[in-house]
Amino acid sequence: MKAKTSMMGLLAVALMVLLAFSNVVCSDTNGKNSKPANEEKTNIDSAAINAVELSADSTDDFPEVIAYYFHTTYRCVSCKKIEAYSKEAIESGFDEELADGTMEFYSLNTDEDENKHFRVDYQLYTKSLIICDMKDGKLVAWKNLDKVWQLIRNKDEFMKYVQDEINAYLKES
Repeated sequence: MKAKTSMMGLLAVALMVLLAFSNVVCSDTNGKNSKPANEEKTNIDSAAINAVELSADSTDDFPEVIAYYFHTTYRCVSCKKIEAYSKEAIESGFDEELADGTMEFYSLNTDEDENKHFRVDYQLYTKSLIICDMKDGKLVAWKNLDKVWQLIRNKDEFMKYVQDEINAYLKES
């Protein structure tokens, strides 16, 4: 009887550790993040990362908006779906802006050494879609589109949300 009680206790502890880890890696089953994210655009100082360095050409033509999907090496189905929906929303809604360089989209793995700084730069705690407002090649403001986790089960609303947020940035530029 004592062995059975010990085994049940051990299983309960293992389950709690597993559940705690899953909340760090992905959102919970309701699509909510385990930690609150920025609701408003966050202004940054002049020491911020110059995200345009990722751009292949170094001409005077800088993008007005950069969208980043940040992920880690290990991703769940929801994380992969957020990336696919984000890419589709951007490519279908902003094909002209992507073609003329007004906007750029990157999917980056924050486990890679050269991308680890983004975790601090954008206060990342899970996979995230970040929209950056750029002026003359410098990062002026950014926003974490954290509602993508809540909208993952509704593709149309997800697409509209992402496109509306990007349009707001393009209108301000």
